[in-house]
Amino acid sequence: MSSENGREATGDAPRRRRRRWPWILAGSFVLLLALAAVAGAMTYQLYKQAKSVEADLATAKHELGLMSLQVKMGDQAAIQASSARALAATTHADKTVQGPLWSIGSRVPFVGQNVAAVRGVTEATNILVKDAVPVGMKLLTNLQPDKIKLVGGGFNLAPFQDAMKDLPTLNGAFAQAEQKIAGIDRKNLLPVVDDAIGQVLTLIDQTGPALQSVQKLMPTLLKMAGGDGPRTYLIIFQNNAEIRATGGNPAASMILTVDQGKFALMDQASSATFYQAGKQNVAFTSLPAETLALYPATMDRHSQDFTMTPDFPTTAELFQNLWQHTNGSKFDGVMSIDPMVLADALSVAGPFTAGDGTQITSDNAVKAVLSDSYARYPMGADSDRFFADVASRAFTHLMTPTWDPLKMLAVLQKAANDQRVYLSFDRPDEQALVAQYGLDGALRADNKEKTQLGIYLNDYSVGKLEYYLKSSISATCDAGKRTATVTMTLQSSVPGSTLSAYVLGLRNGSYGFSNRDMMLNVLFFAPPGAKIVSVEPGTGDVRSLGRSGVEKSNTAVSEMIGVRQGKSRTVSYTVQLPDGPLGPLELRHTPTASDTPVTIADSCTALMK
Repeated sequence: MSSENGREATGDAPRRRRRRWPWILAGSFVLLLALAAVAGAMTYQLYKQAKSVEADLATAKHELGLMSLQVKMGDQAAIQASSARALAATTHADKTVQGPLWSIGSRVPFVGQNVAAVRGVTEATNILVKDAVPVGMKLLTNLQPDKIKLVGGGFNLAPFQDAMKDLPTLNGAFAQAEQKIAGIDRKNLLPVVDDAIGQVLTLIDQTGPALQSVQKLMPTLLKMAGGDGPRTYLIIFQNNAEIRATGGNPAASMILTVDQGKFALMDQASSATFYQAGKQNVAFTSLPAETLALYPATMDRHSQDFTMTPDFPTTAELFQNLWQHTNGSKFDGVMSIDPMVLADALSVAGPFTAGDGTQITSDNAVKAVLSDSYARYPMGADSDRFFADVASRAFTHLMTPTWDPLKMLAVLQKAANDQRVYLSFDRPDEQALVAQYGLDGALRADNKEKTQLGIYLNDYSVGKLEYYLKSSISATCDAGKRTATVTMTLQSSVPGSTLSAYVLGLRNGSYGFSNRDMMLNVLFFAPPGAKIVSVEPGTGDVRSLGRSGVEKSNTAVSEMIGVRQGKSRTVSYTVQLPDGPLGPLELRHTPTASDTPVTIADSCTALMK
């Protein structure tokens, strides 16, 4: 039987093949529509959440801004309220960005990196508000000027000691916050997102390193302030009227102690102290012959000449050894200031009255000490007593709680920038700290961090004429020749009116100069590895007083230059710089009784980086 008959026999009708693809297409379309709807809904929800996060962070920023003002006002209740609102806002924002939509959104091309960036910023901000702000507000409150000002002859160290306990927490919070955003690639971010990241990064970049430095340096600073036991310091006062490389004749000095931040004046001294003890004209410090060759024979034998070297650590060593052989004293550190520092300090602390009735003010301090005193007290012993009285009364005045410590800090920073403050400490960690901030006054042993050049002045006339000296210094460079030229202009304004014999140049007549002319040993120092190729003038005014030598790897030349009464003189030198990398130029000079303008050409900035 045929199959046809078979189909007829069974009664089966022919079947049509079903066409499935339209249904599949329709289903896919519906699925895409559904996915699109879901994606749209998710995008809308993500947008809403992003706006919520933006609002939360704006609230936190506003509250943090209020808190800085509240700290200044000392309003603890307001600080707590603003802190709570800021934390609530960032906590809500952080909870939002931890949701599943943010995880999904962060994987979407282009959009994802912006979503991830916002998430990271939010997490970082919450860490800072949650962990850093409470500690930071506590520190700011405890370190307000009214709590760290002078009381009872010193500073209260307790707020600083308490701060040490909180700094690790603060630094830890900043480190965690930085981790949240440090790896974000900002190249393709939307401007609004990039701006938000930039703000947080700026905060971390500016605050984080500073906090780390404070945590590192605070223990050393507290020890220097007597936090772990009494310290004894020698302070020398440099008299710019009889100029020396780092300021002037250090004939006057005082010894003070500091214990738990409290200062006490223990003793005062002058060069007469060592004459009376029979210790003048004796060298107690062994210096290399090549160094001594740069200076008069009295440099390491007379305390008045210990500052002839521009290397302050050497000056400190000379004083340490002299005192030890005089009365057995051993100091924890030696410090140096000059009358310009006193004048600037009085601009903050106000005037005081000396024992002879002279009112010492910010405006007249330099003149009163370096000029008027010699008119009133033409004998050296009398002027020494006046200096001692002024120093003692200035110390007592500055130890009274009448001035703003932050303003005084600004004064000391200016004095350091003007090369009028130098510090040397006996302990290596403390000396490393002052070296880090350029307060050591040391000749550099290499050119890695800085390339140091300088012109320094030492009085040779044995007088007090340099009160009337003004100077300016500049540096230019030739990158092609790899040379640097330093120039100093010296201007005399010595008057023709009557000056005491103590002020006039004692040696001048022996060398053909008027006793109103300045005789200056001018020192030209090259950095390590460099060579002095020329000096102008080529030889000094007295050829026999020309010298050369090496001090701590720095080659130097000394020439005696006369600056006639009322005239000016320009001196300069050029050095061939060594091969290899050079740190930025550090241009040093001798501070005078007035400000010294300093100019460094762009050509030097380009050569020494």
